[in-house]
Amino acid sequence: MEKITTWVFVSMFILISAYAFPADPTKGTLRVSGDNSWEAYVDGEKVGQGADWQKVGIYEFGIQRGSFTIAVHVHDAEPGASGRGGFLADIILNNGEYHFTGEKGKDGIQTWKCSDDAGYMKKNDWIKPGFNDANWVEPTLYEQFGGGIWGFGAGAMRANGLQDPDCKAFWCWAGPNDVADEVFFRYVYGQKLSVEPKGKITRTWGTIKSNF
Repeated sequence: MEKITTWVFVSMFILISAYAFPADPTKGTLRVSGDNSWEAYVDGEKVGQGADWQKVGIYEFGIQRGSFTIAVHVHDAEPGASGRGGFLADIILNNGEYHFTGEKGKDGIQTWKCSDDAGYMKKNDWIKPGFNDANWVEPTLYEQFGGGIWGFGAGAMRANGLQDPDCKAFWCWAGPNDVADEVFFRYVYGQKLSVEPKGKITRTWGTIKSNF
């Protein structure tokens, strides 16, 4: 009877762990729009560009060892206060996860970071995994997709790819969206967290075994 109880307990633990810690993703889809144009990179490699914010860029990519880095440069064509820059993106992973601009992690900090330092136009280190973006800041959030000054284009954007699943992202910029014209965005997945949950499971499993 004791062995049966132990087996049921262990089976339940494994099942709960599978839900609490989803498998590492192996594929992803990046959906991007930038007002007015953008260049998108995954792990330092350019995956696409666009110059019409109503025509969504959709880029599929492979994921090695459960981590990846996305970098996007967005250019606002109207200089200074004459224009309104905006960036919106979401990421769909094949392990069921969904991430987007404006999303906040468990620590309450946004998952995307940005910089309005135009000097990055002459550099390529910022697009690569491992780049130190400690001095980058959280994007300033504007309307969620479908509303605000970009709302009139939502129908075309859905028809061009921001549907199935519906986009939950927020338009954002580095500070006021009528100031900087060159803004750089980064999103890092898995490099800090992918190993930690596995370690927790291993330690807990070891504790369980030691009790029987």
